[in-house]
Amino acid sequence: MSSIVQTQTGLDYWRRQIGFPLMILLFSAVLLMPTPEGLTLEGQRALAILAGLMTLYLTEPVELTVASLLVIPAAVFLKLANINQVLQDFATSPIFLLVGATMMAAAMEKTRLAERFTYWLLSKIGCSARNITLGVTLANIALAFMVPSTTARTAILLPICLAVIALYKQANQGDEEGGRSNFAIGLLLTLAFTNSTICAGILTATVPNPITVDFVLKASGVTITYMDWLMYGFPPALVCTFITWWYLRVAFKPEHETIPGGEEHIVEKLQAMGKMSSAEWRTLAVFIFVVGLWATGGITKIDTTVACYIGVCLLFMPKFGVITWKDTNRDSAYHILMMSGGALAMGHFLMKTGAAKWLAFRVFNALGLVGASSLVVILVVMFIVQFARFGFFGTTGLAVLFMPIIVSLAAEAGLPAAALAMPMGMLIGGFPFLMFYNTLSNILILGTGMVSVGDFPKTGFILCLMGIGVYTTFAVTYWRWLGLF
Repeated sequence: MSSIVQTQTGLDYWRRQIGFPLMILLFSAVLLMPTPEGLTLEGQRALAILAGLMTLYLTEPVELTVASLLVIPAAVFLKLANINQVLQDFATSPIFLLVGATMMAAAMEKTRLAERFTYWLLSKIGCSARNITLGVTLANIALAFMVPSTTARTAILLPICLAVIALYKQANQGDEEGGRSNFAIGLLLTLAFTNSTICAGILTATVPNPITVDFVLKASGVTITYMDWLMYGFPPALVCTFITWWYLRVAFKPEHETIPGGEEHIVEKLQAMGKMSSAEWRTLAVFIFVVGLWATGGITKIDTTVACYIGVCLLFMPKFGVITWKDTNRDSAYHILMMSGGALAMGHFLMKTGAAKWLAFRVFNALGLVGASSLVVILVVMFIVQFARFGFFGTTGLAVLFMPIIVSLAAEAGLPAAALAMPMGMLIGGFPFLMFYNTLSNILILGTGMVSVGDFPKTGFILCLMGIGVYTTFAVTYWRWLGLF
């Protein structure tokens, strides 16, 4: 493991070192090249910023948030917009929904309600090898509604998984093949992978989802609500999540099914937490209230983001609330707002200047999609999106690059923007496990030393193909029945 870490460290060092020089080179090359036929000068400038931003996203010489913020001065200096117009993309409803959900998650974490729920669920489902992996999967499904960050959810569940793995190894010493435990690998990959697959079905579960919603709104004027996303996205996400759990069970068959002491450990942890506190009950009541407002938004006409901030304000109220501003004043909320705002501004410039349409037209013709059926268009774009992640660190950069082009492709194919953008957004957020660097959750479990770099493409490739199959099936059946296209 040490050699792997050293290799990664060396690659990361040189990747970061070349980031800024490469960014300047590509930005200048696109900006100064002769303007291609059919592309406006403003569109060329937007593509130059995109080339620079993508280079910074891929090489990470600075934090992704800082890279996104560089869009602001670049757009103003290149006269794509004035400062007020640029900053409008930092105040979109979907992004503030995610920020508000992050604040609500602070209450879940401070009161330890999410942790209690996890221990309770595992105590009820049992502690065989199969049931533990199933319990982690179910916990990921439930926590995706409560905690809007794959990294935070992994951080909640990882210590529990490691404790169970330690008990398993202690009871089954000498049975591991080549010093690697199939149970440990399967459990940790289940933790990371099902954490991502279920994200696709819940608007607030991961950043690419609200980015997709915003691009659909800009392209077509159609607003996708929390319940709209849940109605279209949750069923295929749920199917993919359970298929992922089953596949990992088969791919990494545990050496033994029993985990001596596992149930006692979980019950002991749950009992140590005592009875639910008043703060936990109040947090739970606010969460249920907000979900109720989201579910009845079509009747009450209360906007999804407004409903979220009603809950946030209740959690701050004197005597009733459970959090202070200090509890929510953390990096994650600002990270979401700043990174996503810069990304959305970039996409807005691509669409406003016609650069996205210009790219989409060339892609559409290069792939021979002129005259193709909607199913063929969706399938081809799904393959491109799924396997383009080989070159991307994280999911936000992938969403920023593809979403403006995808909504323009939808127009070229005669499809509603949502019909092409929603499944692609769901795949981007739901399947970031082709390589270990596709998401921080993968990096966290790789850091345990119990999984290898090769475990990710070995299992991720098959599961990415599965995702294409499931979402294509839903596109031609369930979504068509719902009238998405």
